[in-house]
Amino acid sequence: MGQFLLIGSFDDTGLPQAFFAITMGGCAAQMTSVPCVYWFVMIVTLLSNVASNVPVCQMLAATFPYASPYDWMQVSFSATVAGNLTMLGSAANMIVAFQSAKVGDRTFTSERHAPFGIPSTIFCLYAGTAIMTYIHFSPECSEKLGEC
Repeated sequence: MGQFLLIGSFDDTGLPQAFFAITMGGCAAQMTSVPCVYWFVMIVTLLSNVASNVPVCQMLAATFPYASPYDWMQVSFSATVAGNLTMLGSAANMIVAFQSAKVGDRTFTSERHAPFGIPSTIFCLYAGTAIMTYIHFSPECSEKLGEC
C-alpha cells in the first residue's frame, strides 16, 4: 500500500509526465506506432529494471490516462518481459537467488544470469513488440476518448 501512496504522490509532482515528454520527444503522442514503439519499449525496459515494473506502470497510468487498450497491452508486455533483463529487475529472480542461497547454493548470481537473461529478453521484447505491432490483439479504441 505504501508503494502506491508513494508513486501516487510522485505522480502529483508532474515529474513522470515531464520525464516521458522529454525522453519520448516527438513520439510522445504516438508512443505505440512504428518506429516510436521500439523507443517506448526501451524506456519501459530500462525503468522496469531500475524501479520495478509496478511503479513504472502506475506512473504510466498517470502520464497517459487516455491510452488505448493496445497501448496498455504494449505496456503490460514490455514491463513484464523487461524484468528478466537483469536479476534485479524481477522479484521472482531475487526470490530464487535468495532461496538457493539459503540452502547453500550461491551460483545463481547476476553474472551467471546476464549471459542468458540479457539476449533472451532483448529478443523476446523485439519479437513480441513486432508481433503486437503487426497483429493487433485488442481494438483500436478507447471508451474514454469516445472512439469505440
